[in-house]
Amino acid sequence: MKTRNIFALAFVTLIVTAITSPAFGYVLLSPRRRWPTTPVTVRVYNVGNSTITDGDGGVTAVVNAIRAWGIISSSTTSSAAVRGTAPATIMLNSNGGGLCTGSCLAATLTGYYVSQTGDDRIYDADVYTNTSQPLYSSREAGCSGEYDIDSIMTHEVGHVIGIGHSNVAGATMYPSISACNTAPRSLAADDIAARDDLY
Repeated sequence: MKTRNIFALAFVTLIVTAITSPAFGYVLLSPRRRWPTTPVTVRVYNVGNSTITDGDGGVTAVVNAIRAWGIISSSTTSSAAVRGTAPATIMLNSNGGGLCTGSCLAATLTGYYVSQTGDDRIYDADVYTNTSQPLYSSREAGCSGEYDIDSIMTHEVGHVIGIGHSNVAGATMYPSISACNTAPRSLAADDIAARDDLY
């Protein structure tokens, strides 16, 4: 009788723990990889996107937005991305020679890493933007059907640091975004768990 009660209590505790614990759905890039040191340097090419009318084509907004990850050192650069050469660079004015077209909003090249036994190290990752999609930034007055560049690039920098897509709706790393949605500018618990798993 006593054993059965202890087992029942343990089972109830397990269920209560499962219900009250946050469910994480993050996915890390495969193979698992990370930058060797933090902060991770990410530069934003200083030629902005022509659909963003905030004065510099979204450059300043993106430099500030991607710091949400807490492990990013961001600034502008006058040098365009060079694939396979650090630092990680965001291109707001280029689709990467056709990498990001159609319904794609942005694409991150994440294949630049060195394989080491149990500890793969990223040495470059570049982000390209679909220049045909209507975008806006946090430095503009409002939205009327455009996509938020701050949210998009916060998501893309998640890939830069080694995180894949989450299955948790509302997470920054969720694989889709609706027009005028600014929620992915702020990291969700799932995004933070993924970052903390790597760094």
